[in-house]
Amino acid sequence: MKILFLAPPALRLMNPATFAPDLLPPKTWVPLGIASLASALRASGFTAEYRDLHDYDWPLVEALLTESDPDLVGISCFTFGRGNSQRLAALSKRLLPEVPVVMGGPHATFFPDQAMADGNVDLVVMGEGEITTVELVRRLTRGPARRSVRERIQSRELDGIRGIAFLRDGRVHRTPVRENITDLDVFPFPAYDAFDLAEYKSPEIPEQYLSLPGTHVMTSRGCPFKCEFCSVNRFFKGKWAFRSPENVVDELEELVADRGVRHVYFSDDLFSLNHQRTIGICKEILDRKLDLVWMAETRVDCINEKMLAWMRKAGCYRVYYGVESGSPRILKSINKGFTADQVRRAFRMTHRAGLEPCCFLMVGNPGETPETIDETIELIQEIRPATTPIVGITTILPGTRQYELSKRQGLISDDYWLSDEAPPLYTGEYDMDDLIQLQMRLARGVCPEVYEQMRAMGLDDNYFRLRRMMGKRHDRTA
Repeated sequence: MKILFLAPPALRLMNPATFAPDLLPPKTWVPLGIASLASALRASGFTAEYRDLHDYDWPLVEALLTESDPDLVGISCFTFGRGNSQRLAALSKRLLPEVPVVMGGPHATFFPDQAMADGNVDLVVMGEGEITTVELVRRLTRGPARRSVRERIQSRELDGIRGIAFLRDGRVHRTPVRENITDLDVFPFPAYDAFDLAEYKSPEIPEQYLSLPGTHVMTSRGCPFKCEFCSVNRFFKGKWAFRSPENVVDELEELVADRGVRHVYFSDDLFSLNHQRTIGICKEILDRKLDLVWMAETRVDCINEKMLAWMRKAGCYRVYYGVESGSPRILKSINKGFTADQVRRAFRMTHRAGLEPCCFLMVGNPGETPETIDETIELIQEIRPATTPIVGITTILPGTRQYELSKRQGLISDDYWLSDEAPPLYTGEYDMDDLIQLQMRLARGVCPEVYEQMRAMGLDDNYFRLRRMMGKRHDRTA
């Protein structure tokens, strides 16, 4: 049985010269999900291929599907790219009507009924996919080869596989939830044979390291914290699982030897929850004399001076923190679980360790005001992040507590995700223009160059005054 895993084509951006969607966003993240699934199946004796279709157009996708002639197609589905995931499923089903289509990923996990609504997706793998997918493929290879996946569903042949969803008699049937894996060392390393690492460059990587061959590496999964705007806790059922230091550095050693990797972005949602494990990774890197530079993401309350010193010795140069806000009221409203004083302490420690502390910020969470924005500006000016803060506007995403609040407020319903629209901004307290103005207020205080870029795009006081006037005029004539 030949299995083909696909990450869908990227959503094309609007070309400002032509107002047509013909610009591709850059490749930033190596799609480790499909690479991990392919590797798990190969380790179990199956033939598995995978492709990142990021820069494919649809004729190229059609040619790939036809030439590959797979026995099963697996498609990853994230919220931002859900439309193209569904188009990919429809194309696969049109070209290969007898080939089962399986979908996985966060969005399909949260909305398996929507994933299967048009009949092009036969099964959804919910949550972590390696063990479930191997079990599914094993079951599909048993018995009569000509028995279709829909016949197997009707005969209840697949009911014993935990963590899948399918349609039977017109209704969505979910099998019992599969427990999360606690020992990630059991999984083989992601396959890399189909990737050209030179094509993937995260925007966070500084210019002096852009020429180094690099990749993302995941050393843990999940997060026990319950931030209102984040779906990671729900997807991983509130658990944090990790790989041992030896296992992590075994993969790094392999990447250095086989792929020439010199730069690594540890893109765990929470890299350093276990300080001793983090120090263990650093010691292993040093003991094996790996010539690497790297950065990681973590929380301000998950570090200490000893750990940061070991990170610096082992090649780490930058740490990203999800600060979100400098306002005690906002930090509490989003259930961040730490204080502004802890942010100050973490940035002091990181600076002293010789590392670059950087931060992510958000605008527009419940309770946001110009005054809370000013509190954030004051904090950021005090802690002195090493790079321009990354400032986003709070977005409504499935699987988050904020999403449930937005549904109660009537801002969104589950049917929204049947459209191709991008996830909406949270407008429970401000309209979009007000949110952009709050973002500009923050940018003016913490990243003036971004503020000037926004003004150069026409986002000035006159623009917003005209927008308000037009809104009032529309209200009078409606």
